[in-house]
Amino acid sequence: MKRIFERYRNDFVSLIWLGLGAFLAVALATYSPLDPSFNSFGGSGSAKNLCGVLGSFLADGLYQAFGIAAWIFVFSALRQIWRSPARPWWLDGLAVVLVSTLLALHFQNVKYFDDTIRIGGWIGQMMVSTFIWALNPVGFGIILWTLTAALFVVYFDRAWLASLRWPNIPVGKMFSGLRALGAHFSRQWRTKKVVAPVAPKAKAIFKLRETSVPKMNSELNFSEKPADSLNAEALAVPISQAVQLKRQVIRTPRRIENWQLPKLSLLNDSPHPSRTSHDEREVKAKARLLVEKLSQFSVRGEVVGIKPGPAVTMFEFKPAADVKISKITELADDLSLALSSESVRIIAPIPGRDVVGIETSNSQRETVFVKDIVSQEEFWSEDCKLPVALGRKADGEARIVDLRKMPHLLVAGSTGSGKSVFVVSMITSLLFRHSPKTLKLILVDPKQVDLAGFSHIPHLVMPPIREPRKAVGALRWAIREMEKRYRSMSKFGARGLEAFNEIAEGLKKDEIQSHQEFNMSLEGSFHPDSYYFQQLPYIVIVVEEFGDLMAVDKVNVEQAVVRLAQMARACGIHLVLAMQSPRKDVVTGLIKTNIPGRISFKVASKMDSRIILDESGAERLLARGDMLFLAPGVSKPERHHGPYLSEEEIHRIVESWRVQGEPEYDQVAMKAIEGSGGGFDLAGGGADDDLGGSDEIQDDRYDEVLEWVASQKEVSASLLQRRFRLGYPRAARMIEVFESEGVIGPSNGSKPRQVLVREMPK
Repeated sequence: MKRIFERYRNDFVSLIWLGLGAFLAVALATYSPLDPSFNSFGGSGSAKNLCGVLGSFLADGLYQAFGIAAWIFVFSALRQIWRSPARPWWLDGLAVVLVSTLLALHFQNVKYFDDTIRIGGWIGQMMVSTFIWALNPVGFGIILWTLTAALFVVYFDRAWLASLRWPNIPVGKMFSGLRALGAHFSRQWRTKKVVAPVAPKAKAIFKLRETSVPKMNSELNFSEKPADSLNAEALAVPISQAVQLKRQVIRTPRRIENWQLPKLSLLNDSPHPSRTSHDEREVKAKARLLVEKLSQFSVRGEVVGIKPGPAVTMFEFKPAADVKISKITELADDLSLALSSESVRIIAPIPGRDVVGIETSNSQRETVFVKDIVSQEEFWSEDCKLPVALGRKADGEARIVDLRKMPHLLVAGSTGSGKSVFVVSMITSLLFRHSPKTLKLILVDPKQVDLAGFSHIPHLVMPPIREPRKAVGALRWAIREMEKRYRSMSKFGARGLEAFNEIAEGLKKDEIQSHQEFNMSLEGSFHPDSYYFQQLPYIVIVVEEFGDLMAVDKVNVEQAVVRLAQMARACGIHLVLAMQSPRKDVVTGLIKTNIPGRISFKVASKMDSRIILDESGAERLLARGDMLFLAPGVSKPERHHGPYLSEEEIHRIVESWRVQGEPEYDQVAMKAIEGSGGGFDLAGGGADDDLGGSDEIQDDRYDEVLEWVASQKEVSASLLQRRFRLGYPRAARMIEVFESEGVIGPSNGSKPRQVLVREMPK
């Protein structure tokens, strides 16, 4: 019973509000002053009100108190049916009082129902008599209308100037122009007036001079430095460790059609209002030790900048002209010992700079919370279609990336590095921006743990996949979906998913009906002539342990991933592949070539780091969220600290979606994963291929190949390739089917298979 109530809770609540609004409307509409009420009793004691005595008492009380403004209560009740954004209860009461007072002010002598009900009720009359002596009618009216306009903005969550922006109303255009002009002068004033920007995006630096300067909380004073160790003129420290994490109040979209987006209040606030303050003495000591240790190995230079961050501090070291860069990179372990640091990473050199970056771990690490990243204005920008809360940079600046522009992502990290937490936070950040109308998810979780919390969200195309072999069917479905989307885009002349959705949104009813009739006449949703004519959502495929898929069926998985990575971007399909160990047999050359977006948490060895990032360094990262992000088109990875998301936060966000509806699985996709061993040719099978994946191979050349194999003594996949000019996946699949049917013997290393059947009679 509880399950049924939770499933239809929204419907029950809507029906209750509908009944309440209807009862109140009928009671007010059929009110009669002769009915029994608080002020009068009819002779017979019976009520003419259609809602009986209760309705007559209710209507009389509301009319006497608020006048005609009592009808606002009807509107407030009916407003709940469409799941309007939640508003405090006192807003409805304030609206009634304001309208009642306005009516009493402007229509003092108007009465209804045989002169028994004042138009503003006794509350409106009382408000007017209380304030009219001090403000006079004009002044009191200005205040009332101003409060009413302010209430309109809050109540309907809409700027009141926007309501004036109609084509033929010059008032709206005038106010828009004045507002734009004011914003222009405001920007000019801020540019001239502001002397220090605010964190976390602030990068203001304080010059440290040899002369005495007023001491500030954000200033580091190296007055006791050796003459050759530090460049006092160039040393820079960001202001981020001294100023607050500033709370941003932004107006975010709350609804997409009939879906209610999650609220930011579902996420936990940072426990501390300000950034962790870094110890100046510790930073000074590390800078001196760094220079001294390098000088012991004949590496001369000076520290020209310091950038503290949430997990690490980067020292910008400018070597002397005669120092080789390779000599510095070899000293990472020695510097780690000298600085008593858990990890030291050397960036030699920093791209576009003439300095070497030396990153050391902080003694006190700061936790980055998802709410601090999601609350950034950039996250809600329309230009960012699929925002991912990446975390904070090494200098503390919040970082948000668009998966739509990457367009695919490889994530690697050993146990305890924070990889799984990042994948979960990435999915969560997408759920904050998109409803099931605009985003669909395919989740592959062989470990059956990390993504289990998202099993019941309505964004799913199919149930979360826990068997690696079923994941192959899911990838095959994605390829077919990609092909159909490209056919649709080609038919309507669209170059991308966004352009296609704009065209589909503008189709007329007769055009939609024509397209629908044509597609219904075809057999199957993936018929070679079928196409979409309605708006399409983005599709994100998340694989939590990609190594398991490659271990089970490397050939088919690699072929599918490469094909999607090469072509799926324009049609809105994106891949996120996560793994613990980025081995060569998992992250192959073809996969790396087609997926330029990479993220690496702490890995076990330099070799793993080179495989995922094409350079070493990830093996020296810290645990629990420390990462290197290699963006497409960037030569060097940047260090970030990933956000933390608790189990309670995940549960609250998932629950906010689960109560709104259950997932509607794609039936064709369900067939694809229920039979994942079929003969669908990943290299380009035709429309007659069995997407459902029966155990029998669906190949028109099957009989021809079988007849030839029966005439041979030995056979191999490469032999079938050369003989019949087949692709390797197709030939290998035929070998597997022949073995299962007893046509050929089992595998014997690299030797050909023995044929067990005789030649077929002609």
